[in-house]
Amino acid sequence: MLLGLKARAILHADKPGCGTTDIDVPDGPDGDERLLVALVAGSQGEGRLLHQARQWHVSTEDAKAIVRLVGGIDDRSAKRLSRAKASAAKLVRDKRVWKAIEGVAWLLEERGAVEDAAIREAVVAAGLTPP
Repeated sequence: MLLGLKARAILHADKPGCGTTDIDVPDGPDGDERLLVALVAGSQGEGRLLHQARQWHVSTEDAKAIVRLVGGIDDRSAKRLSRAKASAAKLVRDKRVWKAIEGVAWLLEERGAVEDAAIREAVVAAGLTPP
């Protein structure tokens, strides 16, 4: 959302702690880069919410999407992924962003699903301005 992306999240009732996030990426030269940062930031945020060690883990679906975005694994794509990880880490460490992440996580736990409008409201409530 802070990256100019629309998103919605759903928790899976049959698998506690598991869910799906759908992200709509706008066309443009940097849309894929913003999606890459969002995918990495999502994993970092989940780890922090679950009080896990600060390690970078992604779901299988996120990993597949990342590989599609970076075009395979080589030195160039590794650098691109490294830049995305640095951007994502900076986002997740921002106190206002973290407040928005916690707000969305609370709504998701309560409702089982969160649409883009609720995510935007959490961002504004955290004192951030959506793009």
